[in-house]
Amino acid sequence: MAVESKVEQMKTEFSESMEFIAALCSANVAMGDVLTSFDHELEQISAQNFSLRRTIQESYARERTRDRTIETLTTKITELQRSMDEVSGKP
Repeated sequence: MAVESKVEQMKTEFSESMEFIAALCSANVAMGDVLTSFDHELEQISAQNFSLRRTIQESYARERTRDRTIETLTTKITELQRSMDEVSGKP
C-alpha cells in the first residue's frame, strides 16, 4: 500500500510539474509575442525619427538658402542705392 501511495503522489507531482511547465511555455510564447510587438513598434519609431531628422535637415538647408538669398539681395540693393546716389550726385 505504501508503494501505491508513493506512486500516486509521484503521479500527482508529475502532473502538477507538467501543468507548471505548460504554463511556463505559454508565458514564454506570450512574452515572445510582446517582444515581437515591441520590436515592430521600435522599428516604426526609428523610421519616423529618420524621416523627421531628414525633414529638419531639409528645413535647415532651405533656411540657409533663404538667408544667403536675403544677403545677396541686400548687397545688390545696397549697391544699386549707391549707384543711384552717385548718379544723382548724393554723397
